[in-house]
Amino acid sequence: MSGQQRIIAIVDDDELVRRALCRLALSLSFTPVAFASGESFLKALDQTSPSCVLLDFHMPSLNGLDVLHELRARQPMPAVIVITGADEDGVRESCMRAGAAGFLNKPLSRDTLSSAIEAVECGWRPRPKRLS
Repeated sequence: MSGQQRIIAIVDDDELVRRALCRLALSLSFTPVAFASGESFLKALDQTSPSCVLLDFHMPSLNGLDVLHELRARQPMPAVIVITGADEDGVRESCMRAGAAGFLNKPLSRDTLSSAIEAVECGWRPRPKRLS
């Protein structure tokens, strides 16, 4: 992705978490675009075109799973890493079935986030065509 702007959408209702994740994303050479709700993220998705999304699971109104279901209806779906501060039974599995590419528990370290983003990008990047 060199030479291209790498946009990461950060969707979290907690302002302090959003700011911290924005700083982490900047330190990883991403351009963060922050959203305080799933609704505001979905409304801006066409204009944002993120290469990756950090999506909080526990949010009022639309939670992370609701947002994942909305994203699946749109194509192409960006790579989504769900983040949560309270990993409850079955949440990880539900999110992965709904299309999440990754699942992380808060708080996130720079190394953990970097590894997760790298894994997601590698898994979602189209393979180059072979030339005969």
